[in-house]
Amino acid sequence: MRKILIGLVLSALSFGALAEGATAPAAAPAPSATPDQVVQQTAKDVFDSVNAHKADLQKDPEGLYDLVGKILLPRFDFALTSQLVLGQAWRTATPEQKKGFQDAFFKYLTRSYANALVKGNYSEHNVQVEPYRAGSDPTRATVRTKVLPNSGQPVEVDYVLRNEDGQWKAFDVIIEGISYVHNYHDQFGPEIQKNGLDALIKRLSTTKAPNAVPAAATKH
Repeated sequence: MRKILIGLVLSALSFGALAEGATAPAAAPAPSATPDQVVQQTAKDVFDSVNAHKADLQKDPEGLYDLVGKILLPRFDFALTSQLVLGQAWRTATPEQKKGFQDAFFKYLTRSYANALVKGNYSEHNVQVEPYRAGSDPTRATVRTKVLPNSGQPVEVDYVLRNEDGQWKAFDVIIEGISYVHNYHDQFGPEIQKNGLDALIKRLSTTKAPNAVPAAATKH
């Protein structure tokens, strides 16, 4: 239950909302929205949307993946995330490999997190968003939240965002001190050295993350 709830929050809270019945990517938040307002409103919109369609989504995994993909994309700086995850490999990758990795990694995470969304009956009330306090860099923000499971201890989840063209987009999630960007960087690095970037891209395109969060984040 703990892993499912964390994965659900990773996918839902940070990265966007989808209006009921929409077929296009969800609209980006208003430029005037503060980072904590983006997270709070997103929580409500996403949970409401998924819960409203849960019965259909449970029967149609592909529809679920498509819906979650549209939720994630508008509010996630996936180019920056991919660059940070690959590190040195990003600097030596071809443009085709960079795009291939972004697409494959996005699919990999989406399929994992999507499955968590329909396994519980959660709402925005399961998430406590702390008021945002601006730091010294006006282009970066960290929104601190606590995930309140129906039973058990709260889980601290921080969202790291940057302001891109007047809109806040997430690029990292930190679960009880564990950065998922750093985790995947450490996981993928040895695999790239051993098998190459193309092999990693192929694997990510055909599988999903075994848990809804990096392995180190579940060691409690």
